[in-house]
Amino acid sequence: MTSQHIQTSQDKTSKTQQRMGIIGLAVLPIVLAVYSNNGGIQEIPSVLSSGVFPIGFTVLSWGLAAKLGLKLRK
Repeated sequence: MTSQHIQTSQDKTSKTQQRMGIIGLAVLPIVLAVYSNNGGIQEIPSVLSSGVFPIGFTVLSWGLAAKLGLKLRK
């Protein structure tokens, strides 16, 4: 294996890990809403908008995911 092949392989692994992190940030509020509702999918919007903390957490998480996604795209 050449050093260029190893570097290319590491770059692909790094980008894949970054993408999974972005997806995790975007899905985290939804997973927590489902968990707090014991699996009730119909109540997700009401749980995410039920107070200042859930709204702030959702907006922060989705904002960070969007920022990281745009940074990864460049």
